[in-house]
Amino acid sequence: MLDLLKHGDYMDNKFFEINILLDFYGNLLSEKQMRAMSMYYLYDFSINEIAEELDISKQAVSNNILRAKANLLNYEEKLELVKNSRDREEEKKIRDERLKSLLEKFKKTSKSYDKGTLEEIETVIFE
Repeated sequence: MLDLLKHGDYMDNKFFEINILLDFYGNLLSEKQMRAMSMYYLYDFSINEIAEELDISKQAVSNNILRAKANLLNYEEKLELVKNSRDREEEKKIRDERLKSLLEKFKKTSKSYDKGTLEEIETVIFE
């Protein structure tokens, strides 16, 4: 499985990792795969409960889930939407910290500035 969760407390939580992939690529799965994955990963159904609900064998449920997981990982490997989204989030975080630092420096070193305008600028930037 791809290591999508490089940071944070969810490093080993494969359920969380699959849910991220489902958010990005779930609509690309077949209807059967999406139903099985949603029931298993989002609603915490057991394989037996899914088989009963969908009126298919437990083996069919397992196969659908395995194929769907492989498809999700394949989509991420090729399209890298999750990776790119995380990269953008990290870049935004770095940019925001830099902007905050520059604004603080500006406040400390400037002899005169319009406090109201500066607060409005901060609101626009960080909302």
